[in-house]
Amino acid sequence: MKDLLLEDTFVVLDFETTGFDVRYAEVIDIGIVRVEGGMITETFSSLVDPGFFISEKIKNLTGITNAMLVGSPKMPRLLPRILGFIGDNVIVGHNVVQDLKFLDKYTRLYMNRRFKRRYLCTLELSRKVLPHLPSHSLESLADYFGIEHGRLHRALEDALVTAQVFLELLNILWNNYGIGDFFSLKKLSKSGRI
Repeated sequence: MKDLLLEDTFVVLDFETTGFDVRYAEVIDIGIVRVEGGMITETFSSLVDPGFFISEKIKNLTGITNAMLVGSPKMPRLLPRILGFIGDNVIVGHNVVQDLKFLDKYTRLYMNRRFKRRYLCTLELSRKVLPHLPSHSLESLADYFGIEHGRLHRALEDALVTAQVFLELLNILWNNYGIGDFFSLKKLSKSGRI
């Protein structure tokens, strides 16, 4: 029955942005990972030209420089590829609601429609499954599970680590709570209305 859960396909999404306020900030780095049958099968990654110079604070956090963004595609060109990669799959991410707000912003701006998908947040899930941990940051969870990682705050690296953290959290759910075959990612996930 555990295998039924792991047969689901989901995508893990991470954006690096120029700030937290979706109204004014822009995405500068995209990382998406497709997981099928519990295995990472495909990745999508791109830097994104935000149309303005990024701050020193963002450069220091992400390691992304303005020079790296020169010549990168802009969001209107990337959005169809992003949506195609995601498909109809459940989206997983660490504090994923923030990333979904950006996707909604772009689909409304460039496609005149809302972005709605089912999603699971590893931050929320880890707080419920591992309440004893002092921190539920992605780095803390990766360290807790012994997941090797390079520099976090780059989108693809964060998405890859989040995918592994999510699989570990699913194992805890299965082993500790004996979840049966009624359990699927679509039933566990929340509505994508943001």
